[in-house]
Amino acid sequence: MTRSSLKKPFALSPIMLCMAFQIQANTNADIEHIEVHYKRSSITSEITEDTEKLIEMPGAMGDPLRAVYALPGVVAAGGSMSEPAVRGSSPSDNMFEVDFMPAGYIFHDFGSSIFNRYIIQDFQLYSAGYGSSYSNATGAVFDVTLRNPKYQPITTTLDLTMFNAGVFVEGQLSDSTAFYVSGRKSTLPLFFEEGEELEDDDGEPTGVIINDAPDDHDYQGKFLWDINANNTLTFNFTGAEDSAAAGFNERSELAQKTPEFQGDARFIREFNSQNVLWDHYNDKLHLRVGIGALDHSGRLEYGRRATVSAGYFEEESEKQYTYKARLNYRINPAHQLVLDAAYFDNETEYSYDTFQYLCTELDPDCDLKKGERINGKRSIDIDSGFVGLAHIWQLSDDWQSELGVQSQHNKYTDETFTSPRLAISYYVTEDSTISAKAGRYNRMQNVEYILPEIGNPKLKSQVSDHYTLGFSQQLENEWSWSIEGYYKTMDDLPLAIDDGPNAADLYSNDAEGRAYGVDLLINKNKTDNWYGWVALSYAKSERTDLSQNITRDYFADTPLVFNAVFHYEINEKWQGGFNFTARSGQAYTPIVGVRENPDHDGRFLPVYGEPFSERFKVYHRLDIRFERKTELFGNDGKLIFELMNAYGQENIAYIDLDYDRVKSVNDLYIEEEEDDFSIRPSIGFSVTF
Repeated sequence: MTRSSLKKPFALSPIMLCMAFQIQANTNADIEHIEVHYKRSSITSEITEDTEKLIEMPGAMGDPLRAVYALPGVVAAGGSMSEPAVRGSSPSDNMFEVDFMPAGYIFHDFGSSIFNRYIIQDFQLYSAGYGSSYSNATGAVFDVTLRNPKYQPITTTLDLTMFNAGVFVEGQLSDSTAFYVSGRKSTLPLFFEEGEELEDDDGEPTGVIINDAPDDHDYQGKFLWDINANNTLTFNFTGAEDSAAAGFNERSELAQKTPEFQGDARFIREFNSQNVLWDHYNDKLHLRVGIGALDHSGRLEYGRRATVSAGYFEEESEKQYTYKARLNYRINPAHQLVLDAAYFDNETEYSYDTFQYLCTELDPDCDLKKGERINGKRSIDIDSGFVGLAHIWQLSDDWQSELGVQSQHNKYTDETFTSPRLAISYYVTEDSTISAKAGRYNRMQNVEYILPEIGNPKLKSQVSDHYTLGFSQQLENEWSWSIEGYYKTMDDLPLAIDDGPNAADLYSNDAEGRAYGVDLLINKNKTDNWYGWVALSYAKSERTDLSQNITRDYFADTPLVFNAVFHYEINEKWQGGFNFTARSGQAYTPIVGVRENPDHDGRFLPVYGEPFSERFKVYHRLDIRFERKTELFGNDGKLIFELMNAYGQENIAYIDLDYDRVKSVNDLYIEEEEDDFSIRPSIGFSVTF
């Protein structure tokens, strides 16, 4: 790889050139003209090599976003099915952007992402120190680019695995228009029967009865119009839904801990979005303008018992209209400007009939901090907007800088933030680069912390400073390696106020945090029929309660994480590989005693020790995947065999009292829960016709 190919602008969309050529042959007096035209949009109709590697990663079930956990600095916060925590930040600090526009959510509750593997063209994870094009995030940015439809005859691909079924249709409608649509449905309901009572690992009933099995579905679609060589118009639509319903009888852990919640429970969340994007290109600029609508809602019901109790509920709905633009302008070979502007018109409605729980991520005993019963309904405008400007300067053959600034305004909190951001690259040789980044970032608090009556509307937004320093080098035979250190500060985090003169405020900004670490990545691109990578991360993440001047490990703090991925093409039909993961045990709060439940005679609750002071044993797991090309009635097909947690490692991620055995305050019996599953095989099949 040459030095010039490394010098790509920081977080930019490149200006693509439309290619055309004409071949002329002269035989006597006859002249034959052959013209081959390349549509600009076809450049992004194929997935990138890096995304292809994530799709084929064992354990990800063909889901490149699920494979993010094998990348440096990424851990699942609270269990392997949880959302990602990146470089010591909270999962709530992350931002998700799909094709330039906001997304409702990108991970289903039961493990996979919402995207069909056939439509992701590229996926970028900006772990820290990203540029001025992204706002309202203090953690990481997940930037997903969906590929453009291909100009081809209409084809259909059917997929069926043990946990998912889907259909994908793609093709051209005319010489200048093409489309694809995707729909997927979980097969989890096939593994449960309505009225079935779940059993624990020992075969004992848990008191949880299935009313509606865990289920999810998603859909995506894209329509592309190549207006001419300089303009394209794209219409995208995306949606997803997750749901489950269960009954909790007197034997269930939930009912024994909080008897009021005995009864039926139901959970559902969903979103639907539609976006229109216009792209204009010429020799010096790329202009992208987007308009989108997002409808996002979630509802949780619990404690419902026929003729006894109508139960409790919490419901949040969000309607947002997005207006966004980005101008990428090349002044000359040495100078480039990127201008971003966006406005998010957001109305959020929150209704509830439940108990007041005053807690944040700093509280290990949130489920025990039950206050008075509260009910209400609130609708608030949390509009926001930002303008970002970045200047990319090729100072010399060896130096490149990006200096940016972003101004963001939050209407609800009436706050304006002006945040500088800087990235510098020094090219030591054609194959070696030293890079440094620094920036300030901010995001609004979660809605439940700033709503009137149940929160504190006067809470300030969170702010964070990022600093990174790294070195990367390209080696022979497609080998490369990189190392990057980082340091983050986090200020104005929310803190629950239990008592004292300011208890009526419920929450304050009296918490802060910091995270630091080093990420090492050794990578080999595909040569000699194989590729793979090894990632090793050291990290530390802490949070400080300023009201008591107490610093503790963050609940997602994971000092060491190791991932090794290997993929090999055995022959023309077979390929396979493995993914091995090992990481420090998750931090947890020990249970040191038993106390009586003050609200219910004969019931007991745990007494917790020092928050997040102990750790479970080291987590490790091996996933294996093989794939075979085949045919079905003359159509191309594919068989996929996966074995997750191949040697059946029991990874503990949660403890609680064994309520069935606790009969007095002297009965300290602890029950351990596994992270997700033991050995899990999967067989999948796809066919295209």
